[in-house]
Amino acid sequence: MRVHPLLRRVAMLLATLAVVAPAARGAEYDPKTVQTPPLRPIADVRPVRKVLANGLVVYLLENHDLPVVRGVTYARYSPTWIPDAKVGLGAITGEVMRSGGTATHPGDWLDDHLAAIGASVSTGLESQDLASASFRCLSDNTDEVVGLWSEVMRAPAYPESKIELSKIGLRRAIAERNDEMFDIIGRVARMAVYGKGNVWARYPEYATVEAVTRADCRELQRRMFDPSRLVIAVYGDFHADDMARLLTAKLGDWKPSGVPLPPNPPVPADAKPRIVFAPKDDATQSGIIIAHTGFRADDPDYPAMDVYETALGGGFQSRLVNRIRSQRGLAYATGATTGEDYTRPGLWLAYSLTRGDSTMVAHDLLREEVKKSVEQPFTDDEVRVARATVENTFVFRFEQPSNVLFRSAYYEVIGYPQDFLRRYQDGLHDVSAAKVGEAARRKVHPDRLVTVIVGHEKDFDRPLESAGLPVERVDISIPPPPAAKPAARPKRRAP
Repeated sequence: MRVHPLLRRVAMLLATLAVVAPAARGAEYDPKTVQTPPLRPIADVRPVRKVLANGLVVYLLENHDLPVVRGVTYARYSPTWIPDAKVGLGAITGEVMRSGGTATHPGDWLDDHLAAIGASVSTGLESQDLASASFRCLSDNTDEVVGLWSEVMRAPAYPESKIELSKIGLRRAIAERNDEMFDIIGRVARMAVYGKGNVWARYPEYATVEAVTRADCRELQRRMFDPSRLVIAVYGDFHADDMARLLTAKLGDWKPSGVPLPPNPPVPADAKPRIVFAPKDDATQSGIIIAHTGFRADDPDYPAMDVYETALGGGFQSRLVNRIRSQRGLAYATGATTGEDYTRPGLWLAYSLTRGDSTMVAHDLLREEVKKSVEQPFTDDEVRVARATVENTFVFRFEQPSNVLFRSAYYEVIGYPQDFLRRYQDGLHDVSAAKVGEAARRKVHPDRLVTVIVGHEKDFDRPLESAGLPVERVDISIPPPPAAKPAARPKRRAP
């Protein structure tokens, strides 16, 4: 029987490993002696940057390894453009911009045609103040797909049928929002810290979704996708000069509105410390969050606080996991986030999911560990392990040049410096136990924490009031849909 050459090589390799492996496992081999080389800096990616006559900023980076082209447009918008009575408008606008297609190319046609050529065009909201529109295609189809992508951004049709389909999805999400514990405690925590009805803590209701109209979607899209505020990044198998000409042809005559972007609404100062309790009588476990306002990612303390987060509650080596889960066996899950956000201060929080009959003791341990993290700083070993975890995670997020390119476009649209990644990595490299302690004392305030507890109160190990904080009980029941209007009766003709 003839053996294929590839199989022969594989057999030889396995035989070699069988001889080498025992020696590698011998007494002379100690994995603890393996030296880990220092992490390399993020790749120095230098894309071509152009600004079209209408103010649209373009980043271009060639890569000819594969016959593929990818592009994304980032669009800043203001959450104040969405009225309180129409929360959900942003999600509907972002989805139907693509699903509804354009007058020339309806959404269903786009679905079929793009699938047939192995391409995609998508739109949506990245966050509460950032929208996006992206494409991906084979390089042979670049001209056609860029044309369709440009058409979707400039002239979406917003047919009523697709708006209604998007509303159905939102109604389903509203109906299910009290099913998962994490969803509930996160939502209630934002309302408790920012204030119910605050622009950063609003959620769709049946009535606000029902109030959204086609005209609302068209107007919000027009405001969002103003060429003077857009940043585009394109990566892949193209020549920069050719791509610049193509984008100019498709987008260069797009007229800006001249209306400036209003400043983001401020994030409220820390709320009054208290326990905010949301009853969930069908729960067999409790959710606990302690929280206050966080900070912006361009704060100098950001690298040190990233390490703090990992040391406090970012993995199995963290203090919260060791104390609450491993030593006491009281948490299904526990952790912390430091509350950085890029365009506004985020939410600092620590959390725990536990049995109903251990709710208050888990709450006490959570607060105790947070207080200790400020008063008893992390050791050199704790910081060393946490920093290594953060560094490795960070590097793998930017392993490919395309990751750096798209992040560069994101930084431009939100007003961050282009060397922000390098500054962050340099700061991370210099993080020490002393710096983590200093940052924690500036950013973590145990006396300002708001506690949010969700669960079945009758199961708790002791009363909520025993924590020595004011108790506020909130209702998380879902308001019913607005009553349907009766159909108008046909007018009778005069005899």
